[in-house]
Amino acid sequence: MDVQRYIRDLRVRDEPGVCRLVLQYGDKAGGAVVGFCEFGYDPASPESSGYAISFIATASSERGRHLGRYLLDGVLRWMANDAARHRREPYVLTQIDPSNHASVHLFSDLGFIDEGVDEDDPEYHIWSKWFEPVATDRLYLYVPVELDD
Repeated sequence: MDVQRYIRDLRVRDEPGVCRLVLQYGDKAGGAVVGFCEFGYDPASPESSGYAISFIATASSERGRHLGRYLLDGVLRWMANDAARHRREPYVLTQIDPSNHASVHLFSDLGFIDEGVDEDDPEYHIWSKWFEPVATDRLYLYVPVELDD
């Protein structure tokens, strides 16, 4: 997937409950985007609902550099802080195509459990994780990573 093209074509609107985390090269806003994750919660029932990860991707040129792990780790830390501060359910789920071995490996390594086939979308499995809510004023999502060209 061309992450740059996906993000350029994305019509980003300020939607309640929807968050996006972007990895990019350099320290300027115009740096090349190398990863993207969209996640959030249901704003209709913000206290009782958990979280969902709707999309995560890294640029194909960066595969094998564990950028998906940095993205997912940052998202999980954000969720833990948000759950503690807003008393949301400390639970996250996502859909994964079982043939996507990289995603299966990534999510299972970070403690997600395969709950089986999604009844509403049988091509996918539901993966979920309970986590510990942790409130902090020092939530750092910036992780400097040196990438070789």
